[in-house]
Amino acid sequence: MVATGAILTFRPENFVTEAVNVSGLISDSPFTVEWLLKSLYAHDKQFIEHAKKSVIEHISAYDISEGQGYVSKVYKTSIKFQHSDEPYQVILKVPGCEAFNEDSACDGEELMSEEFVKKAHNLECEFYKNFAAHIDIPLVKMYNVTKIGENGQRGALLMESMVGKAETRPYHQGASVEMVYNVAKHMATFYAYFLSLPKDKWLGEYKENIAVGMTKEQFYPFYARICDMKPEVFEKPFEIFKEYVCSKSFFNYFGATCYKDLGLPVVLTHGDLWTNNIMWKKNPDGSVSNEVAAILDFQTFHEGCITSDLARYMCLSMDGDVRRKHEFEILRFMYDRIVKLLEEKDEIVDFTLNRSMKQGYKTNFVAQGVLSMLIVSFIYGGESKERSWTAEERPIKMAEREKLLIRTQLAVEDAVQYFKDVSKDRF
Repeated sequence: MVATGAILTFRPENFVTEAVNVSGLISDSPFTVEWLLKSLYAHDKQFIEHAKKSVIEHISAYDISEGQGYVSKVYKTSIKFQHSDEPYQVILKVPGCEAFNEDSACDGEELMSEEFVKKAHNLECEFYKNFAAHIDIPLVKMYNVTKIGENGQRGALLMESMVGKAETRPYHQGASVEMVYNVAKHMATFYAYFLSLPKDKWLGEYKENIAVGMTKEQFYPFYARICDMKPEVFEKPFEIFKEYVCSKSFFNYFGATCYKDLGLPVVLTHGDLWTNNIMWKKNPDGSVSNEVAAILDFQTFHEGCITSDLARYMCLSMDGDVRRKHEFEILRFMYDRIVKLLEEKDEIVDFTLNRSMKQGYKTNFVAQGVLSMLIVSFIYGGESKERSWTAEERPIKMAEREKLLIRTQLAVEDAVQYFKDVSKDRF
């Protein structure tokens, strides 16, 4: 047990038994147990309360991101206090491109560069350091936010664990209408914050949409591969978009800068709002609720279009029939909430739903519809992916893929229609 007075000064030996090596590394990460304990001691009140009552007898961590195609290694870290039955858990996220490139199954070619990873991680650090505490949306608590440094300093995010309290949903499971309304509610709060924040606090600081850096020629085969899955469905739309799938100007315009032509204000956007980056609270019976527990991964947040995040989420994460029935109702809901929040601060809204927001949504949707062809191919396509499935997994994976191909088909159909309304000289 650690005496209360010992908490006032951090000494790692005060927190652990002799069995714990504070100089040891956390799993295969570059960070030590001492770094972990010091970070929690400085910023985690719950950890300190545990430490006042007991010492740590064991610390373990393992990578829960393996095979998920993430741009980081994510370690579930368990801290076992001597007089507690359940371990105290936190999450350590260490940026790196190795796992993503391994999961891509791209015949040895690297799709992700170290420079991209550095930019993405440091952007996320800036979000949590500069803005997160001031925006009333569900986010995970951060205990250490460390940028990747010029001198080789490794970056990290140490955060609260949501294990047991919340979870993400698999990509093939479409979001419910209630879920999307809740996402729209929180994103309205997000945008209203930046619309009311003095522009000298952020405007011009985050102009680069680093996600367009993913438009490499190496991705072209993933787009083309979807035609092998369903040629009768995807060959015609692929023919329309194939000259743009590796175009930075195309994705930058349709994903971000189109607001300039549509009478919409510039805001900071999440930039990667989809299934994998939203956690949902669990019901008492363990099922997933419709209530957002946390919005994650602000690695590509940038100045852009106020409708782009919702277009991305509804395009990629809703089944097409549900989306088509409800998307413009949800867009109206988000617009009305933005207006309400700004009016409460005596701010004027000078953009409209029907002329600006709807056109912004449709324009943003084009980029996401095109991107949806890559995602289903990236996750489920290719001989190496299929060979990795067991005999038991194969019929399940094929069923998931069929479901996603229908979602993708409907998204691409709409993207083709919306694309007709955009002047090609804009990008």
